[in-house]
Amino acid sequence: MQRNLTQRHRDTEGDFLPPRLLERLGGLEVVARTVVRGFLAGTHRSARRGAGEDFAKHRDYQQGDDTRYLDWKLFARTDRLHVREFEEHSNLAAYLVVDASLSMEFADGDDPGKLRYASFVAAALAHLMLGAGDAVGLAAFGAEPRLLLPPRARRGQLHELLLQLERMRPAGVGCAADALDRVGASLPRGGRVVLISDLLEEDGGDALVAAAGRLRSRGDEVIVMRVLTPAEAGERASGPGLFFDPERPSREVAAAPADDAGYAGRVAAYYQGIADRLRERGVEYVPLTTAEPVESALAAWVARRRG
Repeated sequence: MQRNLTQRHRDTEGDFLPPRLLERLGGLEVVARTVVRGFLAGTHRSARRGAGEDFAKHRDYQQGDDTRYLDWKLFARTDRLHVREFEEHSNLAAYLVVDASLSMEFADGDDPGKLRYASFVAAALAHLMLGAGDAVGLAAFGAEPRLLLPPRARRGQLHELLLQLERMRPAGVGCAADALDRVGASLPRGGRVVLISDLLEEDGGDALVAAAGRLRSRGDEVIVMRVLTPAEAGERASGPGLFFDPERPSREVAAAPADDAGYAGRVAAYYQGIADRLRERGVEYVPLTTAEPVESALAAWVARRRG
């Protein structure tokens, strides 16, 4: 009982705000700062020494060294000049690829729609990766695949990226594979691609899996984050009604998900099939739902990676 009370208390703290409350904070810049507060992201380190964040060692001062890194406390003890060296974070080129097709417009109750939740996730990841010194770009697909921002680590990149996310509106019936191929043609080998999508693909995900596999075969790290509402996953089954695919409005289906004992199982099987095929190709699969606090979801994902 005590553990449940503690968890409930944590979930009400600023860094574990439910998505519906994140939405009330305002723009994505505020949301991103709130989500990443206290969140420690893993960084990519290199063996180079420079003006990074993590102290590595001392060495004797040599003419021409930057005097900002002289250790004056050590000088007071030894009467010799020493320079502090640091581990420098390596720069990684990355693309965030956001699904902005019509199916991402769907929302469940008070929770934000899937596209808005995907924007929360993308904003937080951009904040973390840029803070780690990585170059981050943005792509989207819906009406058409678009490379919105090339990967950069410059000042102002986060603001521009968040502005592009704010402007996204669900449209079209785009294919994730087209966007991934376009990103692959633009990204240097050995980069990172993060796809954030509901993965509702016309062909059951075949083209998406193949495109993700092509990125992996050229040495890129590929992460697929599936965003789904609890209702779609069968966790909050809705009553009888006439349902239609927002990307194919002419297709109408009369159904009662709450009375369909096999509904949740079929949905789970669809996504498990995609997940298994992605993992066979070395692609990481991360399931998310729009009712889950964004930071706790990302923290759990990072913990699994480290484990």
